[in-house]
Amino acid sequence: MATGATEFIDSTTADVFIPELWSALAIVARENTLVFANLVDRRFESGLTIGDTIHVPSVGNLAARTKTKASNAAITFETVTETNTDITVATWEYAAIAVESIVKVQGNRDQLKLYASKMGYALGLAVDDVLAGLVDDFSNAVGVLTADLTDDDILRARQYLNDADAPLEGRVIVVSPAQESGLLKLDRFVKNDYTMLHGAEAPSTGLERAYVSSFYRTPIYMSVNVEGTNAVGHDNGMFQREAVVLVMQMRPTAHSMYDIDYLVDKVVVEQLYGSREMRDDHGVFMRGA
Repeated sequence: MATGATEFIDSTTADVFIPELWSALAIVARENTLVFANLVDRRFESGLTIGDTIHVPSVGNLAARTKTKASNAAITFETVTETNTDITVATWEYAAIAVESIVKVQGNRDQLKLYASKMGYALGLAVDDVLAGLVDDFSNAVGVLTADLTDDDILRARQYLNDADAPLEGRVIVVSPAQESGLLKLDRFVKNDYTMLHGAEAPSTGLERAYVSSFYRTPIYMSVNVEGTNAVGHDNGMFQREAVVLVMQMRPTAHSMYDIDYLVDKVVVEQLYGSREMRDDHGVFMRGA
């Protein structure tokens, strides 16, 4: 025991009486805004109740021919040899956790409840990653990686879709945060003079959080999930919905059980899906920031 005029009961000598508390709050990992699954073609999901492949046949256009004036002249009948595009459903993914009974009893929060939404997010993020990875497969491309897209780049991308007769409905642009900053440097995206041209408000969908603006009424969405980095550039894209297809044969499905061998509650969420590019000329790879 120390004695003397300058000796006090301080935080060191009284350390055993000073408790350490755990906050009821936590620093929860931020979640990306997932956009791609809501912007691609989902029409084929209802047709896949069994099996692992969908064959989608093509239907080509016919030619108009001029009938000759000659009597008894036979007309020409046209034959179109069609092909099919296959959608393979083979991506089987899951997210799982197991919580010991002692943690449930002694912990200050419900771990199963805490991570339930995180399992769903993990699976949603996996799908988004796969779809984002298809953008740089489009044959048509504009821009330069690491450089901001220009007005001319975006107009050329729009022309690619127009040249392909891609429907105006279902067209979108998805950009990285870095490219969004680049767009905000362009007058047409920030000046009120262009409001009537592009539209003033976000479309009424579940994607409002990711909505940035529009380009000739084509909605623009920002996503951290666009492939690439700030150092090497990003794979931004403009596409019409039918350019890419997503088929969720098994939507995220949860299973749970108590394992008496390990004294744990086990929870797993699984999903089964397939995706692919369907109409190459309905998408444009927009290399940019």
